Amino acid sequence: MYRSKDFTLMDVINVNGKKLGFINDLLVDFYMKKIIGFSIAPYGLLKKTLNVLIEDVVSFNSVMVITKTTSADFLQFKSIKDMDVRDEKGNILGMVEDIIFDKMSFKISSLVVSMGFITNFLSGKKIILIKDILIGEESLLFNGRSENLSFCSLPHKLFTEDDLNEKS
Repeated sequence: MYRSKDFTLMDVINVNGKKLGFINDLLVDFYMKKIIGFSIAPYGLLKKTLNVLIEDVVSFNSVMVITKTTSADFLQFKSIKDMDVRDEKGNILGMVEDIIFDKMSFKISSLVVSMGFITNFLSGKKIILIKDILIGEESLLFNGRSENLSFCSLPHKLFTEDDLNEKS
């Protein structure tokens, strides 16, 4: 699984070796529940932001190599990042912090929701499945039906004892 931070600030070059800029955001399609490309911030001051679609990416590791760019407009992850996530009763569950998607298909699997620094430290961040999210203009609606299942991300080292060997 990838997160948005795995691609942010990655250098982008074309197949001829020309440096185009760096990735500053992900392009998302919530209808298809998929990452469809990347937004590229150019190195020059007066140049326009470019977009590259997944099908135009040749390879990526520490540098992304692409065949072509487009100037079409797409929904960017930064437009939903820091949006409130609310339940069906209107209660705020937290704010969108990150997005998690599949390495091969780029299908979005879930969103990481932050509930504040202290709550994150004590009980972890929430992981909300994308199938339970509806996007709105000002917030995201969580319509999860399962009360028995709750995903969260906890700091691993804080909750393990030093003397225990997990592999034995």
